[in-house]
Amino acid sequence: MATVEADATRRESVPLISSRTLLRAGEALGGGILFVVFLQQALQFDLFDPDLWAGATLRQANYWPRFVSGTTTSLWFIAITLPLSLGIGFLLGWARVSRFRAFSWPVAVYVDFFRGIPPLVVIIFASLLGPRLLPPRFNSPDLALLMGAIALAMHSGAYQVEIFRAGFQSVSRGQLDAAQALGMRPLQAMGFVVLPQAFRLSLPPLSNEFAVLIKDTSLLAAIGALDLFGWSQLTNQTIVIDVGKLDLLFTMWTAVALVYFALTFTVTRVMLLVERRIHARGLEAISI
Repeated sequence: MATVEADATRRESVPLISSRTLLRAGEALGGGILFVVFLQQALQFDLFDPDLWAGATLRQANYWPRFVSGTTTSLWFIAITLPLSLGIGFLLGWARVSRFRAFSWPVAVYVDFFRGIPPLVVIIFASLLGPRLLPPRFNSPDLALLMGAIALAMHSGAYQVEIFRAGFQSVSRGQLDAAQALGMRPLQAMGFVVLPQAFRLSLPPLSNEFAVLIKDTSLLAAIGALDLFGWSQLTNQTIVIDVGKLDLLFTMWTAVALVYFALTFTVTRVMLLVERRIHARGLEAISI
């Protein structure tokens, strides 16, 4: 009992947000600001140019409403693809390590199929075939976009299957046997012994895959999605053809890059905080 209380005390003594985490966040923010200032000086543009954001003298270049609408749509796509891909990766990763080939073999085919096809091709096929495979009563103007987002989540889920598979297989069989020898049932041993360790070991690669998935949502613009990237493409054409003020392009695409950077940075920092929350003493990586 004393050992358990001591372990709990050590866990609680680890702060969720350490000074090192805050320092790295400050470094990233400061580095981003300096980089944007350097770009503005080198490329001679203004990130807050009123001609772009408010159409001060160029009404057709009013980008602010499109920027807000596109960012909201991008967040909606992220809210769909992230949880769905995580659920696919976890459940199929568990099936991937099953002793029954009826479970593991179809998952292996799924993983090989989606990892061998570019995500853009998967999105296009899903947007074209998905609405035709569903009954007519499910048809809607946004159905093709929804099918494309689901296909993107399935593509990312194929990579997450392998991440979870590696996490499950990193836990030795001896720990499961020892838990059962102590009186735990198989499901209890899996839930209290195997899953916490596998999830903790899977967090770093999952963080990287989430960052990739957030950026890949921009591919949905290829099937007509008016997300941040889609609206920016339309504005890009307007500026090039009708306005001709090319310095606005640097302003617009810098703003787009900053939004995607902020989204990926936020998600990776949250994953890092979760990793710190469930870390176990004595199992940290070695610093070289």
